[in-house]
Amino acid sequence: MPRFRLTTPVVFASLVATLLSFTAAAQAATVTGIKVEHREGQTFVTWDNLPGNGWLYHVVSAGVPIQDNLTLENAVELAQVGSQSAVDQRISSLLGQTLTYRIDETQPPLPVERGLFVATPVVGALSYYAVLAERVGFGNPDRTLVMGANSTVDPLLEQVAKPRPIWQRRLTSPVGEDYVLWTTQTPSPVFPAMCNLPGRAFHVGLIKGAKNGALVLHGHGRGGNFFNSFIGTGMPGEWVLSIDDYIPTGDFSSFYFGYEANYDLEQPTNFPRVDGGMIVDYTEQRVMYLLDWANRTMPHDPTRVYAMGVSMGGSFAFFLAWHHPDLIAGSLSVIPKICLGYRPDVYPDLRTSLDRMWGSPEIDLPTTAGERVFQWMDGREQARISRNRGSAPIVAFAGLNDNIVGWSEKVAYFQAMEANRSGGSWYWDPRDHYTPHEQTDWYPMMASRQLYKYKNNQSYPAFSNCSTNSSFGNGDPVTADPIGNINGGIDFDETTIDEMWLHWDVTLRTRGLTTVDGILAPAESLTADVTPRRLQRFIVAEHVFYRYEVRRLSDDALVQEGMVQPDGDAVLTIPAVKVYGSGSRLTVFPSTTTGVTPDLSARLRPHVSLSRNPIANKASLTVQWPGEGDAVVETFDMQGRRVRTEFTGHARGVTEHTFRTAGLAPGIYMVNARQGGKRTTRRVTVLK
Repeated sequence: MPRFRLTTPVVFASLVATLLSFTAAAQAATVTGIKVEHREGQTFVTWDNLPGNGWLYHVVSAGVPIQDNLTLENAVELAQVGSQSAVDQRISSLLGQTLTYRIDETQPPLPVERGLFVATPVVGALSYYAVLAERVGFGNPDRTLVMGANSTVDPLLEQVAKPRPIWQRRLTSPVGEDYVLWTTQTPSPVFPAMCNLPGRAFHVGLIKGAKNGALVLHGHGRGGNFFNSFIGTGMPGEWVLSIDDYIPTGDFSSFYFGYEANYDLEQPTNFPRVDGGMIVDYTEQRVMYLLDWANRTMPHDPTRVYAMGVSMGGSFAFFLAWHHPDLIAGSLSVIPKICLGYRPDVYPDLRTSLDRMWGSPEIDLPTTAGERVFQWMDGREQARISRNRGSAPIVAFAGLNDNIVGWSEKVAYFQAMEANRSGGSWYWDPRDHYTPHEQTDWYPMMASRQLYKYKNNQSYPAFSNCSTNSSFGNGDPVTADPIGNINGGIDFDETTIDEMWLHWDVTLRTRGLTTVDGILAPAESLTADVTPRRLQRFIVAEHVFYRYEVRRLSDDALVQEGMVQPDGDAVLTIPAVKVYGSGSRLTVFPSTTTGVTPDLSARLRPHVSLSRNPIANKASLTVQWPGEGDAVVETFDMQGRRVRTEFTGHARGVTEHTFRTAGLAPGIYMVNARQGGKRTTRRVTVLK
């Protein structure tokens, strides 16, 4: 197995007598056949291993030829690797045969007898490399340097660039392509740290799709492997990345997040983390880097990036929806663990493992993600902290009798989800963690193609307090409805979303549900609170009132109207919207603050409304005109000097514009709108 250490200067502070005793074996311990290749930000160092096992190889680098003790003393040790470093231990164990790495897709796999280390430089430079061998147990490497044999003769020009995963082989079971990404513990501006040891290789599977097909990120279960997640939704033309989360310890996987900086990957069992450590998001950084690789190299539809998975893979999908809602269009999460700081835990072995990687919830260590680990990896905290932004839409399934990830944590999340207007659709039934999907009550509702309803550049309604929700109880499974759902009975038509700066419209309907025992008819009507989420244009501002209307589609009757104001987190929620089986059209738009409705005032003069005032950056400016004809909107300073024309042209009805503060000094301005002999002036405060 390869063995790596953190980068350190090469200092061999051994006694002279020890060096002399080692000299007799020096010639037999000198590496030969060194070769270095640099491409796309990584240097591939290979050499001929010495006969037999029990060797440790020191890979060193310098800015000058490494040809004597002086240059060796000033070189930098990049890593120590063991015997058979060219052997891909992960894929070999999965396929049951010895397989080696390719270092380029145009080259054959390396011979088993070759050594391998992959360096990722963080600065561009001319570099020389050498490899020294150490017989395990002797304690000192052979310092013999032979130019062209174990030390490079010519300089290698290294550059900082984005490395790419390298194709290894085509798999037949499962069917797809196998790639490997070599990582580093030292980040650069273009390549984050994805492991706490240098030169570690990680697998990612790829199913190639067609141009403009969606991209599915799929995670596997804890203790599983990326073979288990080599599957998408089944839609034609789809691309799939099956991402392997594997650490070679008794903790198996990092929950697609990471581990404490000093966690030892070379020990089967670590001690629990203690206060004072830092949890590094190594694995999540790798996931996002692979997504960036896909965005750069695969012609998929970037608005349709979906996440899915089961068990730990379900957690992967759930947290991607919370952590990266701007990139993930929607997530399908099956039997996930979602509150990793929840106590008491139903599965003590998992809690012990998390303590070893992250420390306990009591110390709640900080992370490089910017939040403490049991904030970042706990759905309750994400719902609270990210209340303004919200998550990508989540469709999820849970089991009342799941004693691996637990039911009571779901209830805790449901409470936070409803309180923070997070939305999402959840389904539960009596399944346990290992019940086959097809034997569960909600199996017909688990079709992953439903994710295609969502796009990451389109807003959606998040529902809360839906009147047809089932009872999830108090955390004890016996207090919950045995087969239940949250927001399963309400739906929206994604093709009808109409969003502009000053209005947001959507069509809502009740929905029937299907279980293995049959179809549950949709309700004739229901009520639900509706929160516009992932807004692209529509501006929600504090201290601004918004009007809303609900019309029944069957007869266009106005069934509800009212006024609502965003809360302190600038989250706008329309309460108790009446939704019919035939459909309801919800329209939301900012209201005026003058106390006169636009319809009335606009009969006499232009009516000017701003989405916010004072304005720090930009605001929506809408004008309702009294008639039809040439019109102009201008901005004046307090001395009456015109400083800008906002609009000029033919106008009628309502026009929408963006008022930007760029180029304006902080202060008071007057916005003047006129059409014919009718005009209105509105005072505006511009902030820094």
